[in-house]
Amino acid sequence: MSLSANIKGLSKIALILLIIVSAVIGGIISYAFTIAHYIRIPEKTTLAITNIYINPENVESFNISVLNPSYSPTDATISKIAISLKDGVQLYDVVETYPSIKNGLKIQKGESINITCIKIKENNNTSITFGEFVSLFPGEKILVHVFAADSAAANMEALLPNVRLEIAAEFNSRISFKKFNITLTNSPQSEVNLTITDIVPGSITFDNVHPDFRSNPVMISRNSSRCFQFNGSWHGYRQIKLDVHTKQGYIFHKEVEMGIVRAVIKDVCFNENQTNQFNVTVYNYAESSSAVNVKKIGCILENGTELMFDCGSVELSPNTTKEFTFSWNWREYRGKNVTVVAYFTQDFETSGNVTVTPPPIIVKVLDAANTFSLKDKEHFNITLLNHASSLEAVNITKIAVEKTEDTFPVADGVISPGEKKTFKCAFNWTLFLNSYGRNLTLVVYATANQTLQEYTFNFSFILPVAELNVTVVNCITIGGTKYLNLTVKNSGYSMWNLTLSKIVIVVQDLAAPLEYVLPQKHVTVSVGGETVLLCPFDWQKYLGKSITVTAITDEFMEVSITFTIT
Repeated sequence: MSLSANIKGLSKIALILLIIVSAVIGGIISYAFTIAHYIRIPEKTTLAITNIYINPENVESFNISVLNPSYSPTDATISKIAISLKDGVQLYDVVETYPSIKNGLKIQKGESINITCIKIKENNNTSITFGEFVSLFPGEKILVHVFAADSAAANMEALLPNVRLEIAAEFNSRISFKKFNITLTNSPQSEVNLTITDIVPGSITFDNVHPDFRSNPVMISRNSSRCFQFNGSWHGYRQIKLDVHTKQGYIFHKEVEMGIVRAVIKDVCFNENQTNQFNVTVYNYAESSSAVNVKKIGCILENGTELMFDCGSVELSPNTTKEFTFSWNWREYRGKNVTVVAYFTQDFETSGNVTVTPPPIIVKVLDAANTFSLKDKEHFNITLLNHASSLEAVNITKIAVEKTEDTFPVADGVISPGEKKTFKCAFNWTLFLNSYGRNLTLVVYATANQTLQEYTFNFSFILPVAELNVTVVNCITIGGTKYLNLTVKNSGYSMWNLTLSKIVIVVQDLAAPLEYVLPQKHVTVSVGGETVLLCPFDWQKYLGKSITVTAITDEFMEVSITFTIT
Protein backbone atom coordinates (compact mmCIF):
# COMPACT_ATOMS: atom_id res chain seq x y z
CA MET A 1 0.00 0.00 0.00
CA SER A 2 2.78 2.37 0.88
CA LEU A 3 4.82 1.48 -2.24
CA SER A 4 1.82 2.10 -4.51
CA ALA A 5 1.27 5.53 -2.98
CA ASN A 6 4.91 6.50 -3.53
CA ILE A 7 4.82 5.47 -7.18
CA LYS A 8 1.68 7.54 -7.74
CA GLY A 9 3.38 10.55 -6.10
CA LEU A 10 6.44 10.27 -8.31
CA SER A 11 4.34 9.96 -11.42
CA LYS A 12 2.50 13.14 -10.60
CA ILE A 13 5.78 15.04 -10.05
CA ALA A 14 7.23 13.77 -13.32
CA LEU A 15 4.10 14.78 -15.14
CA ILE A 16 4.24 18.27 -13.66
CA LEU A 17 7.91 18.63 -14.68
CA LEU A 18 7.18 17.52 -18.23
CA ILE A 19 4.37 20.05 -18.48
CA ILE A 20 6.69 22.85 -17.23
CA VAL A 21 9.53 21.90 -19.61
CA SER A 22 7.11 21.72 -22.52
CA ALA A 23 5.78 25.17 -21.65
CA VAL A 24 9.27 26.69 -21.49
CA ILE A 25 10.40 25.13 -24.76
CA GLY A 26 7.20 26.17 -26.43
CA GLY A 27 7.62 29.71 -25.17
CA ILE A 28 11.18 29.92 -26.47
CA ILE A 29 10.18 28.62 -29.89
CA SER A 30 7.26 31.00 -29.99
CA TYR A 31 9.54 33.94 -28.96
CA ALA A 32 12.12 33.05 -31.59
CA PHE A 33 9.57 33.04 -34.38
CA THR A 34 7.99 36.23 -33.10
CA ILE A 35 11.17 38.33 -32.36
CA ALA A 36 12.72 37.48 -35.73
CA HIS A 37 10.40 40.03 -37.31
CA TYR A 38 11.82 42.80 -35.07
CA ILE A 39 15.62 42.14 -34.82
CA ARG A 40 18.13 42.87 -37.66
CA ILE A 41 21.72 41.58 -37.66
CA PRO A 42 24.24 44.45 -38.51
CA GLU A 43 25.13 44.53 -42.18
CA LYS A 44 28.60 46.16 -41.54
CA THR A 45 31.33 45.40 -39.07
CA THR A 46 31.29 47.63 -36.01
CA LEU A 47 34.40 47.73 -33.81
CA ALA A 48 34.33 48.84 -30.20
CA ILE A 49 37.02 50.06 -27.81
CA THR A 50 36.33 48.26 -24.58
CA ASN A 51 39.19 49.63 -22.48
CA ILE A 52 41.99 52.23 -22.42
CA TYR A 53 44.76 51.76 -19.89
CA ILE A 54 47.21 54.57 -19.13
CA ASN A 55 49.64 53.96 -16.28
CA PRO A 56 50.87 57.28 -14.78
CA GLU A 57 53.97 55.45 -13.54
CA ASN A 58 54.88 54.37 -17.08
CA VAL A 59 53.78 56.52 -20.02
CA GLU A 60 56.21 55.12 -22.55
CA SER A 61 53.05 53.63 -24.07
CA PHE A 62 49.35 53.05 -23.40
CA ASN A 63 47.12 50.06 -24.09
CA ILE A 64 43.73 49.78 -25.73
CA SER A 65 41.39 46.78 -26.06
CA VAL A 66 39.45 46.55 -29.33
CA LEU A 67 36.50 44.17 -29.81
CA ASN A 68 35.00 42.92 -33.05
CA PRO A 69 31.57 41.76 -31.76
CA SER A 70 30.44 38.22 -32.53
CA TYR A 71 27.40 39.55 -34.35
CA SER A 72 29.68 41.39 -36.85
CA PRO A 73 29.08 40.02 -40.34
CA THR A 74 32.83 39.81 -41.16
CA ASP A 75 36.32 40.06 -39.76
CA ALA A 76 37.84 43.56 -39.57
CA THR A 77 41.24 45.04 -40.40
CA ILE A 78 42.44 47.94 -38.23
CA SER A 79 44.20 50.47 -40.48
CA LYS A 80 44.74 53.48 -38.23
CA ILE A 81 44.70 54.61 -34.61
CA ALA A 82 44.66 58.30 -33.70
CA ILE A 83 44.33 60.58 -30.69
CA SER A 84 42.63 63.93 -30.39
CA LEU A 85 41.99 66.30 -27.54
CA LYS A 86 38.38 66.11 -26.49
CA ASP A 87 37.74 69.72 -27.40
CA GLY A 88 40.20 69.76 -30.32
CA VAL A 89 39.89 69.05 -34.01
CA GLN A 90 43.42 67.88 -34.80
CA LEU A 91 44.16 64.18 -35.08
CA TYR A 92 47.51 62.83 -33.89
CA ASP A 93 48.22 59.55 -35.66
CA VAL A 94 49.68 56.68 -33.69
CA VAL A 95 52.64 55.61 -35.85
CA GLU A 96 54.15 52.83 -33.76
CA THR A 97 52.17 50.03 -32.12
CA TYR A 98 52.53 46.48 -30.97
CA PRO A 99 51.33 44.47 -32.72
CA SER A 100 51.97 46.66 -35.75
CA ILE A 101 49.07 48.11 -37.73
CA LYS A 102 51.32 49.41 -40.50
CA ASN A 103 50.07 46.82 -42.98
CA GLY A 104 46.69 46.44 -41.32
CA LEU A 105 45.85 44.38 -38.22
CA LYS A 106 43.18 41.72 -38.71
CA ILE A 107 40.68 41.09 -35.91
CA GLN A 108 38.24 38.23 -36.32
CA LYS A 109 34.59 38.59 -35.42
CA GLY A 110 34.00 37.75 -31.83
CA GLU A 111 37.67 38.46 -31.04
CA SER A 112 39.13 41.10 -28.71
CA ILE A 113 42.71 42.27 -29.14
CA ASN A 114 45.03 44.38 -26.98
CA ILE A 115 47.18 46.98 -28.78
CA THR A 116 50.12 48.86 -27.24
CA CYS A 117 50.49 52.41 -28.63
CA ILE A 118 54.04 53.79 -28.44
CA LYS A 119 54.72 56.75 -30.78
CA ILE A 120 52.58 59.59 -32.12
CA LYS A 121 53.06 61.88 -35.14
CA GLU A 122 53.16 65.64 -34.52
CA ASN A 123 52.24 68.46 -36.89
CA ASN A 124 55.68 68.57 -38.52
CA ASN A 125 55.56 64.85 -39.34
CA THR A 126 58.09 64.00 -36.63
CA SER A 127 57.18 61.27 -34.20
CA ILE A 128 57.16 61.68 -30.44
CA THR A 129 56.69 59.19 -27.66
CA PHE A 130 53.42 58.95 -25.83
CA GLY A 131 55.27 60.30 -22.79
CA GLU A 132 56.11 63.48 -24.72
CA PHE A 133 52.47 63.82 -25.76
CA VAL A 134 51.31 63.50 -22.15
CA SER A 135 53.87 66.14 -21.10
CA LEU A 136 52.40 68.54 -23.66
CA PHE A 137 48.81 68.07 -22.50
CA PRO A 138 48.89 67.09 -18.81
CA GLY A 139 45.49 66.31 -17.28
CA GLU A 140 43.64 66.77 -20.59
CA LYS A 141 40.78 64.60 -21.76
CA ILE A 142 41.47 62.78 -25.01
CA LEU A 143 39.58 60.67 -27.49
CA VAL A 144 41.13 57.53 -28.90
CA HIS A 145 39.95 56.65 -32.41
CA VAL A 146 40.29 53.25 -34.10
CA PHE A 147 39.71 53.10 -37.85
CA ALA A 148 39.01 50.07 -40.02
CA ALA A 149 37.94 49.64 -43.63
CA ASP A 150 34.15 49.42 -44.15
CA SER A 151 33.57 50.23 -40.50
CA ALA A 152 32.67 53.28 -38.53
CA ALA A 153 35.46 54.55 -36.26
CA ALA A 154 35.45 53.31 -32.71
CA ASN A 155 35.92 56.08 -30.15
CA MET A 156 36.50 56.19 -26.43
CA GLU A 157 37.36 58.94 -23.97
CA ALA A 158 40.32 58.82 -21.57
CA LEU A 159 42.07 61.15 -19.15
CA LEU A 160 45.80 61.87 -19.48
CA PRO A 161 47.86 61.80 -16.29
CA ASN A 162 48.25 65.21 -14.69
CA VAL A 163 52.03 65.39 -14.38
CA ARG A 164 53.75 68.78 -14.63
CA LEU A 165 57.41 69.70 -14.39
CA GLU A 166 58.55 73.32 -14.21
CA ILE A 167 61.96 74.02 -15.79
CA ALA A 168 64.03 77.07 -14.79
CA ALA A 169 67.36 77.60 -16.59
CA GLU A 170 70.07 79.99 -15.40
CA PHE A 171 72.70 80.97 -17.97
CA ASN A 172 74.50 83.99 -16.49
CA SER A 173 76.88 85.55 -19.01
CA ARG A 174 78.25 87.91 -16.37
CA ILE A 175 79.47 85.01 -14.23
CA SER A 176 80.65 82.18 -16.48
CA PHE A 177 80.16 80.66 -19.92
CA LYS A 178 81.24 77.26 -18.62
CA LYS A 179 78.69 76.92 -15.84
CA PHE A 180 74.91 76.90 -15.83
CA ASN A 181 72.12 75.71 -13.55
CA ILE A 182 68.83 73.98 -14.33
CA THR A 183 66.19 73.77 -11.60
CA LEU A 184 63.35 71.24 -11.95
CA THR A 185 60.17 71.47 -9.87
CA ASN A 186 57.60 68.68 -9.72
CA SER A 187 54.23 70.39 -9.46
CA PRO A 188 52.06 69.83 -6.35
CA GLN A 189 49.29 68.72 -8.75
CA SER A 190 51.42 65.96 -10.28
CA GLU A 191 50.06 62.46 -9.82
CA VAL A 192 53.45 60.78 -9.44
CA ASN A 193 56.98 61.34 -8.25
CA LEU A 194 59.44 61.78 -11.13
CA THR A 195 62.84 60.18 -11.56
CA ILE A 196 65.20 62.22 -13.76
CA THR A 197 67.32 60.03 -16.03
CA ASP A 198 68.62 62.61 -18.52
CA ILE A 199 68.79 66.36 -19.13
CA VAL A 200 69.80 67.38 -22.66
CA PRO A 201 70.74 71.10 -22.98
CA GLY A 202 70.50 71.26 -26.78
CA SER A 203 73.86 70.59 -28.40
CA ILE A 204 75.82 71.89 -25.41
CA THR A 205 78.28 69.28 -24.21
CA PHE A 206 79.12 69.08 -20.52
CA ASP A 207 81.70 67.19 -18.50
CA ASN A 208 80.24 67.27 -15.03
CA VAL A 209 76.83 67.77 -13.46
CA HIS A 210 75.75 67.69 -9.82
CA PRO A 211 73.79 65.72 -8.86
CA ASP A 212 74.84 63.35 -11.63
CA PHE A 213 71.67 61.77 -13.03
CA ARG A 214 73.75 59.79 -15.53
CA SER A 215 75.06 57.40 -12.89
CA ASN A 216 72.27 57.74 -10.33
CA PRO A 217 68.81 58.85 -11.52
CA VAL A 218 67.47 61.62 -9.32
CA MET A 219 63.96 61.41 -7.87
CA ILE A 220 61.90 64.58 -7.47
CA SER A 221 58.87 64.11 -5.26
CA ARG A 222 55.66 65.98 -5.84
CA ASN A 223 55.87 69.61 -4.72
CA SER A 224 59.68 69.55 -4.51
CA SER A 225 62.64 70.85 -6.55
CA ARG A 226 66.20 69.91 -7.45
CA CYS A 227 68.90 72.15 -8.87
CA PHE A 228 71.36 70.60 -11.32
CA GLN A 229 74.71 72.37 -11.68
CA PHE A 230 76.45 71.84 -15.04
CA ASN A 231 80.03 72.42 -16.16
CA GLY A 232 79.99 72.89 -19.93
CA SER A 233 80.72 75.68 -22.39
CA TRP A 234 77.65 77.48 -23.76
CA HIS A 235 79.46 80.45 -25.29
CA GLY A 236 78.14 81.26 -28.77
CA TYR A 237 74.65 79.88 -28.18
CA ARG A 238 71.66 82.19 -28.51
CA GLN A 239 68.87 79.67 -27.94
CA ILE A 240 68.59 75.99 -27.10
CA LYS A 241 65.84 73.40 -26.73
CA LEU A 242 66.13 71.86 -23.28
CA ASP A 243 64.90 68.25 -22.92
CA VAL A 244 64.24 66.47 -19.61
CA HIS A 245 63.73 62.68 -19.61
CA THR A 246 62.24 60.67 -16.75
CA LYS A 247 62.23 57.01 -15.81
CA GLN A 248 58.43 57.10 -15.99
CA GLY A 249 58.62 57.95 -19.71
CA TYR A 250 57.70 61.63 -19.49
CA ILE A 251 59.77 63.93 -21.70
CA PHE A 252 59.54 67.67 -21.05
CA HIS A 253 60.81 70.45 -23.33
CA LYS A 254 61.60 74.14 -22.91
CA GLU A 255 63.01 76.76 -25.29
CA VAL A 256 65.70 78.74 -23.47
CA GLU A 257 67.02 82.15 -24.59
CA MET A 258 70.56 82.98 -23.53
CA GLY A 259 72.30 86.31 -23.34
CA ILE A 260 75.12 86.36 -25.86
CA VAL A 261 78.49 88.04 -25.57
CA ARG A 262 80.69 88.70 -28.60
CA ALA A 263 84.21 89.92 -28.02
CA VAL A 264 87.08 89.96 -30.50
CA ILE A 265 90.69 90.95 -30.95
CA LYS A 266 90.10 94.06 -33.00
CA ASP A 267 93.71 94.91 -33.71
CA VAL A 268 97.25 93.74 -32.97
CA CYS A 269 100.01 96.28 -33.59
CA PHE A 270 103.73 95.60 -33.77
CA ASN A 271 105.25 99.06 -34.26
CA GLU A 272 108.68 98.90 -35.88
CA ASN A 273 109.64 101.98 -33.87
CA GLN A 274 109.05 100.12 -30.59
CA THR A 275 110.40 96.59 -30.87
CA ASN A 276 110.27 96.02 -27.11
CA GLN A 277 106.48 96.13 -26.90
CA PHE A 278 103.25 95.53 -28.81
CA ASN A 279 99.61 96.58 -28.55
CA VAL A 280 96.40 94.53 -28.54
CA THR A 281 92.94 96.09 -28.88
CA VAL A 282 89.95 94.10 -27.59
CA TYR A 283 86.37 94.98 -28.55
CA ASN A 284 83.13 93.95 -26.82
CA TYR A 285 80.32 94.15 -29.41
CA ALA A 286 77.31 96.41 -28.88
CA GLU A 287 74.98 93.39 -29.09
CA SER A 288 76.62 91.77 -26.07
CA SER A 289 74.23 91.31 -23.17
CA SER A 290 76.76 92.13 -20.47
CA ALA A 291 80.20 93.45 -19.72
CA VAL A 292 83.21 91.12 -19.73
CA ASN A 293 86.50 91.14 -17.87
CA VAL A 294 89.75 90.62 -19.77
CA LYS A 295 91.92 88.26 -17.72
CA LYS A 296 94.94 87.67 -19.95
CA ILE A 297 96.25 87.84 -23.50
CA GLY A 298 97.97 84.83 -25.00
CA CYS A 299 100.40 84.84 -27.93
CA ILE A 300 101.21 81.58 -29.69
CA LEU A 301 104.38 81.64 -31.79
CA GLU A 302 105.02 79.56 -34.89
CA ASN A 303 107.05 76.97 -32.92
CA GLY A 304 104.19 76.45 -30.47
CA THR A 305 105.62 78.59 -27.68
CA GLU A 306 102.85 80.34 -25.79
CA LEU A 307 103.40 83.70 -24.10
CA MET A 308 100.90 84.90 -21.51
CA PHE A 309 100.37 88.51 -20.47
CA ASP A 310 98.27 89.31 -17.41
CA CYS A 311 95.53 91.93 -17.72
CA GLY A 312 94.23 91.79 -14.15
CA SER A 313 90.49 91.84 -14.68
CA VAL A 314 89.83 94.88 -16.84
CA GLU A 315 86.10 95.38 -17.40
CA LEU A 316 84.89 95.92 -20.94
CA SER A 317 81.31 97.14 -21.33
CA PRO A 318 79.26 96.44 -24.47
CA ASN A 319 80.31 98.55 -27.49
CA THR A 320 83.64 99.55 -25.97
CA THR A 321 87.28 98.87 -26.82
CA LYS A 322 90.39 98.66 -24.70
CA GLU A 323 93.98 98.84 -25.89
CA PHE A 324 96.57 96.89 -23.92
CA THR A 325 100.32 97.43 -24.17
CA PHE A 326 102.63 94.54 -23.28
CA SER A 327 106.40 94.36 -22.94
CA TRP A 328 108.02 91.81 -25.24
CA ASN A 329 111.21 92.21 -27.25
CA TRP A 330 110.17 90.84 -30.62
CA ARG A 331 113.08 92.40 -32.54
CA GLU A 332 114.49 89.00 -33.58
CA TYR A 333 111.06 87.41 -34.21
CA ARG A 334 110.46 89.01 -37.60
CA GLY A 335 108.11 88.25 -40.47
CA LYS A 336 106.47 85.43 -38.52
CA ASN A 337 102.95 84.60 -37.41
CA VAL A 338 101.69 85.39 -33.93
CA THR A 339 98.26 84.03 -32.94
CA VAL A 340 96.74 86.33 -30.33
CA VAL A 341 93.88 85.20 -28.06
CA ALA A 342 92.07 87.13 -25.32
CA TYR A 343 90.90 85.20 -22.25
CA PHE A 344 88.10 86.40 -19.99
CA THR A 345 87.15 85.75 -16.37
CA GLN A 346 83.76 84.60 -17.68
CA ASP A 347 85.48 81.40 -18.87
CA PHE A 348 85.61 81.98 -22.61
CA GLU A 349 88.13 83.27 -25.09
CA THR A 350 88.18 84.94 -28.47
CA SER A 351 89.11 83.16 -31.65
CA GLY A 352 92.75 83.54 -32.58
CA ASN A 353 93.84 86.67 -34.41
CA VAL A 354 96.79 85.80 -36.66
CA THR A 355 99.18 88.72 -37.14
CA VAL A 356 102.55 88.82 -38.89
CA THR A 357 105.36 90.71 -37.19
CA PRO A 358 107.22 93.32 -39.28
CA PRO A 359 109.73 91.89 -41.80
CA PRO A 360 113.44 91.67 -40.91
CA ILE A 361 114.23 94.42 -43.42
CA ILE A 362 112.08 97.55 -43.55
CA VAL A 363 112.69 100.08 -46.32
CA LYS A 364 110.61 103.25 -46.55
CA VAL A 365 110.37 106.26 -48.86
CA LEU A 366 111.08 109.66 -47.37
CA ASP A 367 109.71 112.92 -48.78
CA ALA A 368 107.48 111.01 -51.21
CA ALA A 369 105.72 114.20 -52.34
CA ASN A 370 108.95 115.48 -53.89
CA THR A 371 110.05 112.26 -55.59
CA PHE A 372 108.55 113.55 -58.84
CA SER A 373 108.96 117.30 -59.27
CA LEU A 374 107.32 119.51 -61.87
CA LYS A 375 110.57 121.44 -62.02
CA ASP A 376 112.39 118.38 -63.42
CA LYS A 377 110.30 116.18 -65.66
CA GLU A 378 113.31 114.20 -66.93
CA HIS A 379 114.27 112.65 -63.59
CA PHE A 380 112.95 111.47 -60.30
CA ASN A 381 114.70 111.49 -56.93
CA ILE A 382 113.77 108.77 -54.47
CA THR A 383 115.05 108.86 -50.89
CA LEU A 384 115.07 105.45 -49.20
CA LEU A 385 115.41 104.78 -45.48
CA ASN A 386 116.60 101.47 -44.06
CA HIS A 387 114.60 101.54 -40.85
CA ALA A 388 116.49 101.46 -37.57
CA SER A 389 114.70 98.23 -36.60
CA SER A 390 116.03 96.37 -39.66
CA LEU A 391 118.22 93.46 -38.65
CA GLU A 392 121.00 94.19 -41.14
CA ALA A 393 122.24 96.50 -43.87
CA VAL A 394 120.61 96.26 -47.26
CA ASN A 395 122.02 96.78 -50.74
CA ILE A 396 119.71 98.48 -53.26
CA THR A 397 120.53 96.83 -56.59
CA LYS A 398 118.03 98.37 -59.01
CA ILE A 399 114.83 100.39 -59.33
CA ALA A 400 112.15 99.59 -61.92
CA VAL A 401 108.97 101.25 -63.14
CA GLU A 402 105.95 98.99 -63.01
CA LYS A 403 103.96 98.69 -66.30
CA THR A 404 107.03 99.59 -68.37
CA GLU A 405 110.42 97.98 -69.01
CA ASP A 406 112.33 100.92 -67.55
CA THR A 407 114.95 99.68 -65.07
CA PHE A 408 117.66 101.72 -63.36
CA PRO A 409 120.74 99.94 -61.95
CA VAL A 410 122.01 101.38 -58.68
CA ALA A 411 125.64 101.84 -57.72
CA ASP A 412 126.65 102.12 -54.09
CA GLY A 413 123.24 101.11 -52.85
CA VAL A 414 124.26 99.88 -49.39
CA ILE A 415 122.15 101.41 -46.60
CA SER A 416 122.78 100.51 -42.97
CA PRO A 417 119.93 100.33 -40.42
CA GLY A 418 118.82 103.82 -39.46
CA GLU A 419 120.44 105.43 -42.52
CA LYS A 420 118.95 106.94 -45.69
CA LYS A 421 120.16 107.46 -49.23
CA THR A 422 118.80 109.34 -52.25
CA PHE A 423 118.91 107.87 -55.75
CA LYS A 424 118.47 110.03 -58.87
CA CYS A 425 117.18 108.22 -61.96
CA ALA A 426 116.81 109.61 -65.49
CA PHE A 427 113.21 109.02 -66.53
CA ASN A 428 110.82 111.17 -68.57
CA TRP A 429 107.81 110.54 -66.42
CA THR A 430 105.55 112.80 -68.52
CA LEU A 431 105.51 110.05 -71.17
CA PHE A 432 104.28 107.60 -68.54
CA LEU A 433 101.67 110.16 -67.48
CA ASN A 434 100.32 110.44 -71.02
CA SER A 435 100.20 106.64 -71.53
CA TYR A 436 99.15 105.27 -68.15
CA GLY A 437 97.78 108.14 -66.10
CA ARG A 438 98.90 109.62 -62.82
CA ASN A 439 99.32 106.42 -60.76
CA LEU A 440 102.90 105.14 -60.93
CA THR A 441 104.60 102.38 -58.90
CA LEU A 442 108.34 102.06 -58.41
CA VAL A 443 109.74 98.62 -57.56
CA VAL A 444 112.92 98.66 -55.47
CA TYR A 445 115.10 95.52 -55.55
CA ALA A 446 117.40 94.89 -52.60
CA THR A 447 119.64 92.21 -51.07
CA ALA A 448 120.42 91.79 -47.38
CA ASN A 449 124.16 92.13 -46.78
CA GLN A 450 124.60 89.18 -44.39
CA THR A 451 121.87 86.68 -45.23
CA LEU A 452 121.84 87.59 -48.96
CA GLN A 453 118.05 87.36 -48.78
CA GLU A 454 116.45 89.18 -51.71
CA TYR A 455 113.64 91.67 -51.15
CA THR A 456 111.37 93.81 -53.31
CA PHE A 457 109.57 96.91 -52.11
CA ASN A 458 106.74 98.60 -54.02
CA PHE A 459 106.10 102.30 -53.59
CA SER A 460 103.14 104.03 -55.26
CA PHE A 461 103.00 107.66 -56.27
CA ILE A 462 100.51 110.07 -57.83
CA LEU A 463 102.34 112.04 -60.48
CA PRO A 464 102.02 115.82 -60.11
CA VAL A 465 100.34 117.75 -62.91
CA ALA A 466 100.17 121.24 -61.46
CA GLU A 467 101.26 123.33 -58.52
CA LEU A 468 98.64 125.55 -56.94
CA ASN A 469 99.37 128.35 -54.48
CA VAL A 470 97.38 130.92 -52.52
CA THR A 471 99.66 133.91 -52.79
CA VAL A 472 97.59 136.70 -51.23
CA VAL A 473 94.92 136.78 -48.50
CA ASN A 474 93.50 140.15 -47.48
CA CYS A 475 90.62 141.13 -45.23
CA ILE A 476 88.75 143.95 -46.98
CA THR A 477 85.46 145.83 -46.81
CA ILE A 478 83.55 146.91 -49.90
CA GLY A 479 80.35 148.90 -49.56
CA GLY A 480 79.96 147.86 -45.94
CA THR A 481 80.36 144.12 -46.75
CA LYS A 482 83.41 142.32 -45.43
CA TYR A 483 85.33 139.88 -47.67
CA LEU A 484 88.35 137.67 -47.80
CA ASN A 485 90.33 138.64 -50.88
CA LEU A 486 92.18 135.58 -52.23
CA THR A 487 94.72 135.33 -55.02
CA VAL A 488 95.19 131.77 -56.34
CA LYS A 489 98.07 131.06 -58.73
CA ASN A 490 98.84 128.09 -60.99
CA SER A 491 102.62 127.66 -61.30
CA GLY A 492 104.36 128.31 -64.60
CA TYR A 493 105.79 124.78 -64.71
CA SER A 494 102.39 123.15 -64.21
CA MET A 495 101.15 120.91 -67.04
CA TRP A 496 97.39 121.35 -66.59
CA ASN A 497 95.01 124.24 -66.32
CA LEU A 498 93.04 123.97 -63.08
CA THR A 499 89.35 124.57 -62.38
CA LEU A 500 88.51 125.83 -58.89
CA SER A 501 85.47 124.14 -57.37
CA LYS A 502 85.36 125.12 -53.71
CA ILE A 503 86.85 127.42 -51.07
CA VAL A 504 86.79 126.16 -47.46
CA ILE A 505 87.44 128.47 -44.50
CA VAL A 506 88.15 126.92 -41.09
CA VAL A 507 88.06 129.31 -38.13
CA GLN A 508 89.76 128.52 -34.85
CA ASP A 509 87.24 127.24 -32.23
CA LEU A 510 84.41 127.31 -34.78
CA ALA A 511 82.72 123.90 -34.96
CA ALA A 512 81.73 123.84 -38.63
CA PRO A 513 83.81 125.13 -41.56
CA LEU A 514 82.48 127.71 -43.99
CA GLU A 515 82.24 126.45 -47.57
CA TYR A 516 81.89 128.46 -50.77
CA VAL A 517 80.97 126.30 -53.75
CA LEU A 518 81.99 127.96 -57.00
CA PRO A 519 79.96 127.71 -60.23
CA GLN A 520 80.82 124.53 -62.10
CA LYS A 521 83.73 124.95 -64.56
CA HIS A 522 83.48 128.71 -64.12
CA VAL A 523 86.77 129.64 -62.45
CA THR A 524 89.78 128.33 -64.41
CA VAL A 525 93.38 129.08 -63.53
CA SER A 526 95.64 128.63 -66.56
CA VAL A 527 99.22 127.42 -66.38
CA GLY A 528 101.27 130.38 -65.10
CA GLY A 529 98.09 132.37 -64.49
CA GLU A 530 96.22 133.52 -61.39
CA THR A 531 92.72 134.49 -60.31
CA VAL A 532 91.29 136.70 -57.58
CA LEU A 533 88.31 135.62 -55.49
CA LEU A 534 86.13 137.59 -53.10
CA CYS A 535 84.49 135.46 -50.40
CA PRO A 536 81.92 137.15 -48.15
CA PHE A 537 83.28 136.70 -44.64
CA ASP A 538 82.71 138.75 -41.49
CA TRP A 539 86.36 138.62 -40.49
CA GLN A 540 85.97 141.33 -37.84
CA LYS A 541 84.15 138.82 -35.59
CA TYR A 542 87.26 136.65 -35.56
CA LEU A 543 90.02 139.16 -34.82
CA GLY A 544 92.99 137.44 -33.22
CA LYS A 545 91.89 133.96 -34.32
CA SER A 546 93.68 131.55 -36.62
CA ILE A 547 92.11 131.06 -40.07
CA THR A 548 92.87 128.27 -42.56
CA VAL A 549 91.80 128.82 -46.17
CA THR A 550 91.79 125.86 -48.58
CA ALA A 551 91.30 126.05 -52.34
CA ILE A 552 90.06 122.83 -54.02
CA THR A 553 89.99 122.01 -57.74
CA ASP A 554 88.02 119.63 -59.95
CA GLU A 555 91.32 117.82 -60.56
CA PHE A 556 91.43 116.77 -56.87
CA MET A 557 94.17 119.20 -56.00
CA GLU A 558 94.07 121.47 -53.01
CA VAL A 559 96.25 124.04 -51.32
CA SER A 560 95.91 125.64 -47.88
CA ILE A 561 97.22 128.72 -46.15
CA THR A 562 96.90 129.60 -42.45
CA PHE A 563 97.09 133.11 -41.00
CA THR A 564 95.85 135.15 -38.04
CA ILE A 565 93.31 137.93 -38.50
CA THR A 566 94.65 141.17 -37.13
